[in-house]
Amino acid sequence: MVDKQIKRKYTKRQKKLLALVSGNKCRICRVVLSNNFEGDHIIPFSKKGMTTLTNGQALCFDCNRKKGDKIL
Repeated sequence: MVDKQIKRKYTKRQKKLLALVSGNKCRICRVVLSNNFEGDHIIPFSKKGMTTLTNGQALCFDCNRKKGDKIL
């Protein structure tokens, strides 16, 4: 039986797509994203959220830290 690895972090390509979908703005505060924006799980990884584009959003560093593992 092969054990599937569960991916926690978004790839660079996925992050670029998340930024594109959000209009290159943070989905919470709407600030223009800088190069250090983060791919965030809408349903947190710690709550069984998958690392997929449909469960992702682009957030600025500050908003991602404030959000933590909450579902907004």
